[in-house]
Amino acid sequence: MMLKIVLSCVLLLAGVSIAAFILIGRERSWELIAGSPDTGQYDFDTAQRSATSNDALACSPGLCTDPDFEIGAFDDAPAIAIERLSQRLLAADPLARRVDDRKNPAKARFVTHSPLMRFPDVIHLEARAMPDGRTGIMAYAKAQLGESDMGKNRDRLKALLGKP
Repeated sequence: MMLKIVLSCVLLLAGVSIAAFILIGRERSWELIAGSPDTGQYDFDTAQRSATSNDALACSPGLCTDPDFEIGAFDDAPAIAIERLSQRLLAADPLARRVDDRKNPAKARFVTHSPLMRFPDVIHLEARAMPDGRTGIMAYAKAQLGESDMGKNRDRLKALLGKP
């Protein structure tokens, strides 16, 4: 009898939790649980990578240490390169939204969510003029929740940056 009561309470609590998650909305629910995924611009010069396997880093040669993969430099000026990448990201990902204040046109920051559960991820882009006159790109994507993103952020950056 006691087991039946405990099981009923657990099922009721699970049902109420699922209903609240649906009524509040998936994105808002995760924000209430874990806080805003937007914690400000990633500092490519000093910031540490995630201690878990839920992030990805891509850079043009010489711009960062130990990227997951390198990307070629762009011929556009830094502001134009960031704008083009931003437009490409927004066109490819209907769940992405730009969250930076746009004060620095060589940087952009986006929050996006996984399609089903709406787990939040943040994407940082930064462009820098290279000595050869081209523009180098640095891109960092990180899941806010969990210890592994199963390679989703790496795949996301590869798609954005045109890497096979």
